[in-house]
Amino acid sequence: MPRIVIPQGRSGTEVEMWRERILDVAEEHFRRIGYQKTSVADIASCLGMSSANIYRFFPSRAAINKSICGRFIEKAARLADAVARQEAPAHEKLESLFKLLHEERRKNFVEEKPVPDLIVAATVESWPVISAHSARLV
Repeated sequence: MPRIVIPQGRSGTEVEMWRERILDVAEEHFRRIGYQKTSVADIASCLGMSSANIYRFFPSRAAINKSICGRFIEKAARLADAVARQEAPAHEKLESLFKLLHEERRKNFVEEKPVPDLIVAATVESWPVISAHSARLV
């Protein structure tokens, strides 16, 4: 995860709250128009703040991208973990996992077309969040 920049005079809890709000708005924009077309100014405008203020919470635009990518990966990992914990034979768990992942990917690629671009970029550019996820799978 990118380093956390704590703006002067703010508590850690307040910083995390603002970071989450920034990520929520960024994710909504990524889903709607794509991560490449979303600017820090777009995110800031929706939050009623300046672009410079966004950089008080994230050191770079890349840090926002990586945090959003991490959210997507964590969601998939939580779904897989939930299936793995089920009381069922292995073949049923595997079938459930494939159905669940298929439905999630269908939703991402059909309903949220811009989102896969972020995952593709993260994979092609070997972002640390992708490497960490791959290591966790093995």
